[in-house]
Amino acid sequence: MLVKNISLLGSALLFSGTCLGATFSDKPLKYVSKNNMGGKTELTIPFISTEDQQVADRINNFLHIHLLNTLSPAKEDAAKKTALLELEFPLESMEPASSGLVNGKRQYAIAVNTEGCGAYCSSSEIHIDFDTRSGRVITPVELLSESGKKALGALLQKDSLRRLRTEIARLEKLLAKGTKQYNKEVIAQQLELYEHCLEARNGKAGNYLGSIRILDGALSFDIGPCSAHVNQALDDLGNLVMTFKAPQLTAYLSNYGKYILLGEGTGSIDDINPYAQVFRGKINGNMPITLMLTSNVEGISYPSSRYFYDRHRKAIELSVERKKDVTELTESDSKGNTTASISYRRAGNKLLGQWRGGGKTLTFEAAP
Repeated sequence: MLVKNISLLGSALLFSGTCLGATFSDKPLKYVSKNNMGGKTELTIPFISTEDQQVADRINNFLHIHLLNTLSPAKEDAAKKTALLELEFPLESMEPASSGLVNGKRQYAIAVNTEGCGAYCSSSEIHIDFDTRSGRVITPVELLSESGKKALGALLQKDSLRRLRTEIARLEKLLAKGTKQYNKEVIAQQLELYEHCLEARNGKAGNYLGSIRILDGALSFDIGPCSAHVNQALDDLGNLVMTFKAPQLTAYLSNYGKYILLGEGTGSIDDINPYAQVFRGKINGNMPITLMLTSNVEGISYPSSRYFYDRHRKAIELSVERKKDVTELTESDSKGNTTASISYRRAGNKLLGQWRGGGKTLTFEAAP
């Protein structure tokens, strides 16, 4: 079992773990994988160390499952012995971009650059943030209150529509002035792009927050571009982004958001993140497993829910169905037939229930 001394008795994550004076270091690990053409490529992933091993394990397990669909090694040199990684969506490259403590050392921020190729090649920078007290992943949307989400969504929509109308008016003036035929065609295409975008965004309910980034003392909201890859060259506006400094956000923040961004309060929050969380547990009391549960969140790309038998370390995808207070996780074969299932109820920060498969019913328990 990779993580030692994890209690399943439910002590609160946020009141245990690393203190704010702890130091964090990153010594990246290298893995070999296959790219889109079947050739070997080297992928490099952050590997975090800190005084509290449990905090480091939580961070490293989340990074490995999220980015490479595998479990983190117990020791950094174990990565050299790992077999060739085969990803669902092959990558050409993966490199750490940055890592460090921000927001008064309450947050450990990691950025990773990736490049993948399909019909065309594209690169992206993935940002993942962790609570330094516990190693718990921070999902940006949970920093906002429910009323704050609605208010900011309306504000972002208003600003987006204003910018689009301003650009449309500018292009219409250019077209009216008269210009070369080539330029007229380009301007006409730009007008069509932005008019369609204006119509689509004006029809939204006004609660779309886009992709949220947690910065040092600020939040940035990116509701994306009007263009797709095929007409990107026409889009002079690019991504529509608004950034607010923390004091400007006070009225919109949840208690947890006020703690992370402003250092106010205790930062108490449910131990179980409703959006993405790694759990450690056992089946039948003696089979260690690692489980990642995820939910769909706009603007955030998390892998599907999955679990691992720690001994075998192979990801098993799960479908998730929630019925009142019972959650059902179903494992299926390639033909869609159910091969095993886990049903559980939440008890504090624990998941308690049963695993069923192969004609057997066994106990199941897990905790963050």
